Amino acid sequence: MFDEFDGVEHLNHRRARRVGFELPVRCKHGVTRSTVMLKDMTTHGARIEGIPRQRIGDTITLFLPELAPKVALVVWSKDKTSGLEFELPLHENVFANLVADFAIGHLQRLEIGRPETDAAAKADPQVPPTRHAA
Repeated sequence: MFDEFDGVEHLNHRRARRVGFELPVRCKHGVTRSTVMLKDMTTHGARIEGIPRQRIGDTITLFLPELAPKVALVVWSKDKTSGLEFELPLHENVFANLVADFAIGHLQRLEIGRPETDAAAKADPQVPPTRHAA
């Protein structure tokens, strides 16, 4: 299935759990700034859609919500989809917060280490969760 992606090796040997997102984020590639769609992410990298095919090894800076700019290298690219490896992995707690706030289906916070948020939500179910603009 992924044979057509340049630079893809050992897809079945992931370092971290991949989580689905459908989140528009800003990025910078070269001197160009764009909005791309964050499709999935791990603590070590991400898959984005929305900019034409990138060269393997190119640097892209992602502007993830509530974080400092995150530098990443293109490890594979096809059409308008690219796989990125972060220069420095995300801390587990930072990743857990992004998943809880923005992931598709908002995975159970208890599963990813945020039980205090679940307890607060159960205590006062009429108060909607705080959402952050992308």
